[in-house]
Amino acid sequence: MRVSTLVICVDRDNDIGEKAGLETPILGREASIAAATRLGLADSEDSDINAIFEAIRVYDRLKSENAGSVEIALIAGDKNLGIVSDRKIGEELDKVLSSLEAESVILVSDGAEDECIIPVIQSRVKIDSVRRVIVRQSKPLESTFYMMKKLIEEPEFSRTFLPPVGLLLVLLAISLLLELSGKAMGIILGAIGIYALLKGLGRERLLWDLLELIKQSLYSGRISFVAYICSIVLLLLGTFQGMVGSWDYYMKRDSEIGGILLPVVVFVEYAIWWYVGAALAPLTGKMLNMFIEGERVIAHWAIMFSIIASGIILWGGSKSVLLLNEGNYPMAYQSLFFAFLGAIIISLMGVKISHYAKAEVSLKAQESK
Repeated sequence: MRVSTLVICVDRDNDIGEKAGLETPILGREASIAAATRLGLADSEDSDINAIFEAIRVYDRLKSENAGSVEIALIAGDKNLGIVSDRKIGEELDKVLSSLEAESVILVSDGAEDECIIPVIQSRVKIDSVRRVIVRQSKPLESTFYMMKKLIEEPEFSRTFLPPVGLLLVLLAISLLLELSGKAMGIILGAIGIYALLKGLGRERLLWDLLELIKQSLYSGRISFVAYICSIVLLLLGTFQGMVGSWDYYMKRDSEIGGILLPVVVFVEYAIWWYVGAALAPLTGKMLNMFIEGERVIAHWAIMFSIIASGIILWGGSKSVLLLNEGNYPMAYQSLFFAFLGAIIISLMGVKISHYAKAEVSLKAQESK
């Protein structure tokens, strides 16, 4: 059969086959309508549906204008876009042209991606026209605005997302009014970094749990409330001390060796013991509450000494890095060695005290029986 014009609709990623389960090529107007309907039932948001109906519309217009013999065909590629897909399109086009012997084609596409196969078609038959289908009812800006509005109206989202954003904006506004934008940006970026770190570790509820513990301690009148306040103060002081120390080191150094690593190491050296104190404060408060209430303290001893040992290792490691950077290798190795030795001894002390406390509890439990 010979036709003067062939209307071709190309589905390069083969949604027709993957979603609707149809085999291509598909020839004829009725078969094309059936294919579009089946694809629409499978996925009503697929843009290939509009391309198929546009191809049918072009076909009907050519038929009504008596533009000679006209036929319509749907061809598809493969979900693996690229060489595999384009070869399949070429094979299906050869199959269609062998049965129809079209003089020229009109290509109907739903976007630039499908139009990448124009060279494949041109190598086999002349292309008279290319029709790109723009879906008018797709309004990305309006949809985005609607989604944002719905999210803001959602209580769970607004209570989780809006308060931190509002707090950051208020801090930024105050800093601009007081001409402290540089320091405020450092605090804001630090807060975002802490939240991102906790989120990545799956501990985003840690801060809220800490606030809840502080509130419960305040209501119950426990010593741990004061300990939590001390922990927050120590944490802020350590951060400030670390930032001042790392900034001074960054401004005084003569070379760019180490990049940003060395200021970070200086930050650790200056801030680590403040952070250790911030970690020990609530633990100490909890232990005091247990003593007052007559409870036995067992595992807390090991935790306390482990925190101190960790601080020694971090301090010794940062000190060693700075000494190595200065070329003082003996002192660097010596600092690292004594830091490891001290951390091991302190950890063993904590374990020993915990075992002793546990043995005392077991002995008293046996005596009570």
